[in-house]
Amino acid sequence: MTGAALLCLVAGAALVVQNALMGAIVARGTGLTGALLCNSLVGLSLLGLVEVWRSGPAFPLRLAERAEPWFLVPGLLGTLVVAASLYGYRQQGATVTVALVVAGQLTAGIAGDAMGLTGRKGGLGPETWIGAALLVAGAVLILRGRGSA
Repeated sequence: MTGAALLCLVAGAALVVQNALMGAIVARGTGLTGALLCNSLVGLSLLGLVEVWRSGPAFPLRLAERAEPWFLVPGLLGTLVVAASLYGYRQQGATVTVALVVAGQLTAGIAGDAMGLTGRKGGLGPETWIGAALLVAGAVLILRGRGSA
């Protein structure tokens, strides 16, 4: 297993823990947006400190000089992912939410690879399509088992 694959597996597990903890924050009366704000502020603070350490205190000015309006889109999409996951965990549990998020990622990933948007070179082989079909079948089985499909 490559380092990238291991990191992705750890990140997937971390998302489950993150959403469980954020659900507990919501249960303390902060609301969904309060939990999302807490999550974002901690991440932003950590990244800011790392960048000041790495590049020096002038990094915000360098970033502002290079910034373009579309730089906001990844942050908006990331907030959507975290908000949808947190809402999904509270409404339908972790298993169904993860199955649906992974199915959406897989569909978009295949489309992105096929169109060359991800930097991947070459076509998609039969293994990719078989693997995708198995993942989608797994998601359907999970949803049926929960009475959601």
